[in-house]
Amino acid sequence: MTCRIAGVIFLSLFILILAGSCSKGNSGLFPVTVKGRTGFINRKGEVVIEPRYEMALSFSEGLSLAVNEGKGGFINDQDEILIPFIYDKASSFSEGLAMVVSDGKCGYINRKGEIVIPFIYDRAGDFQENAASVVTGDDHFYINKKNEKLFGGDWKSATAFNEGMARISRDGKVGFINNKGEEVIVPQYDFAGDFSEGLALVVSDDKGGYINKKNEYIIEPQFLYSKDFSEGLALIVSEGRGGYIDKKGEVRIEPQYSFAGDFSDGLARVRLGKEDKLGFINKEGESVIEPHYDYADDFRFGLALVIEDGYARYINLKGETIWSYKDEEN
Repeated sequence: MTCRIAGVIFLSLFILILAGSCSKGNSGLFPVTVKGRTGFINRKGEVVIEPRYEMALSFSEGLSLAVNEGKGGFINDQDEILIPFIYDKASSFSEGLAMVVSDGKCGYINRKGEIVIPFIYDRAGDFQENAASVVTGDDHFYINKKNEKLFGGDWKSATAFNEGMARISRDGKVGFINNKGEEVIVPQYDFAGDFSEGLALVVSDDKGGYINKKNEYIIEPQFLYSKDFSEGLALIVSEGRGGYIDKKGEVRIEPQYSFAGDFSDGLARVRLGKEDKLGFINKEGESVIEPHYDYADDFRFGLALVIEDGYARYINLKGETIWSYKDEEN
């Protein structure tokens, strides 16, 4: 079985790869890709690591996962190669360890590049809350950083822990375990998101609502599409338009957008206007960065990637461009 990694795949994007949502902390550097090679800029838009890697992800715990000649390794913010490019696949560092793949098997290394958990797993996830979900054959279970088995079950899938809870599935239904491995919410939902800000999105009979960790509905199922809470608000869709609710289920921003994203750094990207372009709103629904982008990513650590008229740009929270690039070959 080929080892599968949740959240990290080696790939090449047209202009820029951004994975800041996966980073643990921020080095103040942001990835940029020029002519198919990735490097990093600082918050002023100055290139501090020349674009020379096939791919490089945002820094996590002081290291960036980079790819050279099809193999993954890790660099620091001085562009020093701390862990050589020898791995078939890898994920960013999380809680001091990174999952890496060699010859189709998953193991874990520390920041010195030392193998601390051998290559014995068919699938493996990142460590979160001192546990990682791993798979050997049909056996799903969790391990600690000493590679000791914590608990397992007859699950079809098991995810990383968030806020003390992890999603598990059985017979096509989704539930939750706590950090003792107890099934505190027996699999019963058609879909569930992670717990975020104390609530989890769950879906039954094509309607989404939100539960607490006691499996009590805080917001009754009613939404045909909705997402996890982020910065106190959750995206919902009504009659094909996106808006936002608070944790009481009250509509804070009326559904009106043909596309809407999560709130991050206090702003959310939305698509609106006659030309159906992307801009950014605040939590009062006020437009703070006018819609004129063809593409926009979420703000992370004060910057967002946008694309306008073929130019890739990083903008700040005021909408000011601090770096831009156009691939003239495309």
